[in-house]
Amino acid sequence: MWRTSFLMMALATSLFLAACGGSTNSSSTSPMGNSVPMTPMILTIGDTPPSGIAVLFLEAVITKATLQASDGTSVPIMSTPVEVEFGHLQTDRAFLSLAGVPPGTYKSITLEFGDVTLTIENHSMALFGTCLDNTACELMPTVNSPIVLSSAPFPITITKNSVVGLKMDLDVNASVLSGAMVNPTVTIQSLIQRDESEGNKEIEEVDEVDGQVSAAPMGNSFTLMNEQSGQSFNISVDTNTVFQDFDRAGCTVSPADLTCVKAGQILDVDLSASGMGMMLAKRVEFEEDANKEAIKGIITSVDSVATSAPGSMTKFHMVVFNEEPAAGISEGSPVVVTVQTGAMFQVAEAQMGEDGGFSSSSFSFKSGTDLLVGQNVQIRPGTVSTSESVTTVTTDLVRLWPSQITGNVMSVDMSNGTFVLNQLSPLLTGATPAVMQITVDTLSGMTMMDGDSSSSGLPAVNSIVSVKGLLFNTSGMPTLVTRMMRQHHGD
Repeated sequence: MWRTSFLMMALATSLFLAACGGSTNSSSTSPMGNSVPMTPMILTIGDTPPSGIAVLFLEAVITKATLQASDGTSVPIMSTPVEVEFGHLQTDRAFLSLAGVPPGTYKSITLEFGDVTLTIENHSMALFGTCLDNTACELMPTVNSPIVLSSAPFPITITKNSVVGLKMDLDVNASVLSGAMVNPTVTIQSLIQRDESEGNKEIEEVDEVDGQVSAAPMGNSFTLMNEQSGQSFNISVDTNTVFQDFDRAGCTVSPADLTCVKAGQILDVDLSASGMGMMLAKRVEFEEDANKEAIKGIITSVDSVATSAPGSMTKFHMVVFNEEPAAGISEGSPVVVTVQTGAMFQVAEAQMGEDGGFSSSSFSFKSGTDLLVGQNVQIRPGTVSTSESVTTVTTDLVRLWPSQITGNVMSVDMSNGTFVLNQLSPLLTGATPAVMQITVDTLSGMTMMDGDSSSSGLPAVNSIVSVKGLLFNTSGMPTLVTRMMRQHHGD
């Protein structure tokens, strides 16, 4: 069982409509027959595979999104195609576009998909398409497109002076039919509306946007180019923006601020979207200097760990899900990573808050012995070579980044603020040795996604949850340290 965002899905889609009373300059004849300013619309998308199949990477090009008005006209709400990697959206969402939409009544939305890349870990004890059992494979399935959504809450009415949020879910279990076909199975989860007077409030949060700073910051903003989606983000900062890890960039300002940001740097940013065109940075984390590359992947196996024996090295397999900038390794590709002698092992600060996050001697990430299947890591690529279709990358840096894990709550310990997950992804249960259970250790300031709430901050036994956090190879069973959780209702 592996799920991602809302209900029982694998692709959770979120569409947000933000009405800001004519903040754009263009005007058009709306489906209500009036010439009115366009209403800004923000689109974001989030993510949840067949039994025994772990979807490690699922990237699709969303080419068009169109609203169909009750009078028969169509309103496009995406100006350019966007590539979205759904495999890491169990607790996150990806930004699609900000578009102008005339107020009016709409009866449906049409989504069109282009090329799809699918990378799986097969533990089904059978062939999956052309992928052998116990193998990670990159596939190029066809996709059934377009799809039209017209069920409740459609028809919807977008009025002036309002803010509307429409959330949809795409079920990966139902969508990944085989290694040769993806049939996007999308349902509408909820419709949210609010008054324009609240328009400056956050409409959506988009976490962990990787990119390269395209120019030196100006004023209180900078521009970030995301290689994966092809999007450029105009990002502002304020006094609440947290800057992390910039000491690694040689910045001596304490606390770090926008002056530490330089053109060419590779950053990881959490963004807040209000629908006003500018994205506000909540957190800005340094990844790499200019003229260097950062590659992120999910570990699928740990082959060997360096010992005192001459010539021994740490090697692990991973599937690449992000590279900034393009480094000659395709996203979705399985690679073998050889960790050089003396390489640095670090923990990214993405899970840390103003309280300093956590500190425990039992949470170690200092050597190859701390590597674990299911961990998300960043490497700095050195030599890249390919032999007999196997790509090997050397690295002198391995950084631990938050993983996203979905499972069933087996037990809860209220006194320690922990719970145990089982019924995990086949990536974990099919590993050698198998990972059947994970302890989840909750941090203060726990964020419950999508309006979920809990007086204790802990889920109920036998509920299905997705958690995001740093995954450590602790004794007994792995431990994931988190401050972000989403509960799946109606599974």
